Amino acid sequence: MEKLSKCSKLEGDPEIDLNDKSDQINTEWGAFGDDGEIEDLRTEFDRQVDEETINPGQQLFLKMSSGMYLGDLVRLILVRLARENLLFDGKTDGISEKGVFLTEYISEIEREFLEDDDQIFSKTFQILKSMGIDEVTKLDCVCTLVSTRAAHLIAAATAALLNRMGRQFVSIEIDGSVYRFHSTFSRLYDKKLSELIDMHLKYQLVLSIDGSGQGAALVAAVAVRIKEAKKNESNQ
Repeated sequence: MEKLSKCSKLEGDPEIDLNDKSDQINTEWGAFGDDGEIEDLRTEFDRQVDEETINPGQQLFLKMSSGMYLGDLVRLILVRLARENLLFDGKTDGISEKGVFLTEYISEIEREFLEDDDQIFSKTFQILKSMGIDEVTKLDCVCTLVSTRAAHLIAAATAALLNRMGRQFVSIEIDGSVYRFHSTFSRLYDKKLSELIDMHLKYQLVLSIDGSGQGAALVAAVAVRIKEAKKNESNQ
């Protein structure tokens, strides 16, 4: 929800009273960066992922933070490090194909690093061995970097909205498989968000199943009610 008085694009519209109303804003932040705003944050791996999609140059923020792309980001980093003989004894055959490193692997590997007190990391070795990689050491994981960056990017975008709105308390509904199932993503997101927002603002995170669909239905319902209210006013 945003105060209409802060919506500069609506200034001058005779049908809108900017002084006493708020409206729901669809940020569509997946496309944030399409005009170059986050170019300094993008890496060669982000650009390679983008180039191999059906819509290169679009939805750049989404491609840096969505579960649809995180697995391939990790894969490309591993390929680069292996080619420089820093990982896997220089072998890349098992990870050279797009899509072989699933985003769910990131969570499984990170969970093992958190929970495996004996530091055997059998699941991690199993995942990599399934891709033909046998020369693995306990130092060969870059998953945490990719998932942490994604969580921090989304936290920064959320914090920008909360700080702009300036509401004392906001409930944030979150949907998506990465937030729901990743072993550390929700904690990383929450921690960074709390660091970035104004110290006087409070929030709560609420897991929402099919939040996108429910949100669209809610917006449609509100729009219909507003339209009907205006129609009734004009008939009186």
